[in-house]
Amino acid sequence: MSARTDTFSERLEVFSHAKDDEAYDQYLDLLLAVWSGGEAAPGALAAAEETAERLGRAPAGRRGHLVLLLGLLAETGEPGLRDRVRAGLHQPLALLDTLREREPLGAALVYLLAHFPEEASRILPAVRRAPLDPDDLARLERCLASFDAESPGIGRSWPSPARWVLSDAEREQERRWLATLSDEAKTAFWTKDTRTLLAYMGAKAACAVATGRVGSEAPAPALAASEQIAVPGSPVPGSPVPGSPVPGGSVPGRAAGELPRLDEHLGLLHCPSCGGPLARRESGVVCRGCAADYPTRQGYLDLSGEAVGSGDQIAGNSPLYLSWYEPLLRPAFLRVNGANWNGTVSVADEDRYLAEHVRPVDGPLLDLGAGTGRWTQVLTRILGSERVIAFDLASTMAERLTEVVPSSLVVRGSGGGLPFADGALGAVNCWNTVQSIDQPFATVREIGRCLGKGGTFTMLTYRRSPDPLYRYFQRQHEACLGVAAFDQREMNEALDSAGMDVVDTYAPGTFLIVTAVRR
Repeated sequence: MSARTDTFSERLEVFSHAKDDEAYDQYLDLLLAVWSGGEAAPGALAAAEETAERLGRAPAGRRGHLVLLLGLLAETGEPGLRDRVRAGLHQPLALLDTLREREPLGAALVYLLAHFPEEASRILPAVRRAPLDPDDLARLERCLASFDAESPGIGRSWPSPARWVLSDAEREQERRWLATLSDEAKTAFWTKDTRTLLAYMGAKAACAVATGRVGSEAPAPALAASEQIAVPGSPVPGSPVPGSPVPGGSVPGRAAGELPRLDEHLGLLHCPSCGGPLARRESGVVCRGCAADYPTRQGYLDLSGEAVGSGDQIAGNSPLYLSWYEPLLRPAFLRVNGANWNGTVSVADEDRYLAEHVRPVDGPLLDLGAGTGRWTQVLTRILGSERVIAFDLASTMAERLTEVVPSSLVVRGSGGGLPFADGALGAVNCWNTVQSIDQPFATVREIGRCLGKGGTFTMLTYRRSPDPLYRYFQRQHEACLGVAAFDQREMNEALDSAGMDVVDTYAPGTFLIVTAVRR
């Protein structure tokens, strides 16, 4: 690798002529000379002007890197810097005429141009003639649009406005929700949506320039029968899991007061307030120690002690969240947080990992943060519904779980204080959840307390990228969506402190997929 140089101009020259296998390292050296973690460094103004001037003469394979650099400088908010980048926009706009389909340059261009809604009349005619990805174009158009309180379209722009094709019923649902919001709340939603889109566009561009590839955003195909989990006594591969939605049909639910499997698991549960044992009553359970009442709501046992609707941090943002989570939102989370832009980890891989690593000892498996229940269904197929307890803090998710796994016990509660006796659980699964919990390491300690000796804890979450550029966009998503990334060493230490030994780690991209066993 070439030696470091001192001036931005020298670094730019070295980057422009670097070998392909050295180019990205030289790019980071160039970028970090004038930008770090969203902040501009001294010399950024001159660097922005020189970068724009050099765009047309840069090697074709390096132009996306320079355009991304301009976008990062424009985003810093440094006085005068955004204006300097704006003054040179004619240079990146000219590159649209040279653009080829699925080129990293296209992802970088839309990220840069999205910062300048005041230039929409100049930008939009040019980009609509270019061979841009339809999702990239839709994101750019949304970022350049003006806010309209009468028709804001909030809560359904990320990851791409083009993907949100609503039914009449969904539009009516959205209309009723919008009627409850003030103009100030709508404006705040609009601003947050814009920031989240910019973070998504930047992460896509960063991955594209780092790898030279633009990942597909096409919806994941349905699993073939050969890819689905099959175990003795489970449904035939390709058939729906009992309680799962059927196209054109409805999901069989349960009566409001019905709590399947509660009597089987009641002895393992305890009062989240005082730790006392619980007793059954007609409308829920009561603590034998402090006499606290815990009700049944819509077919689930509510041990949260919170009002319905609290704890629904993400689901509460839009009434459309639940129905759009699995087909649209979750794959986008994995692309951004796991750097899964090129589909390294598939849904079939996730299913297979659980089938190979979940090994319960005596006691039920707790699916912690079960969400919409996609992986709860997989676990019931593997273990049987009688051994699975679905658990989530969000009331909307708990209601959904009663429909998706109607033969399993569903409990609403907090991961920071699990309502289970010490060593009561045979296994715990926490799939794509711990990064959204307020106190994740406290939850890890609780898992260790409740897990029986020899039982497995399986977890899918995310680690901080070692790349300072990609890590910046991870942090932007954390600020907008509350989805954290962890230092892998710190997570391993938390597991060890909770009495668990890590026996398997799978960490492609920025995923952190772990199996630990309770000592």
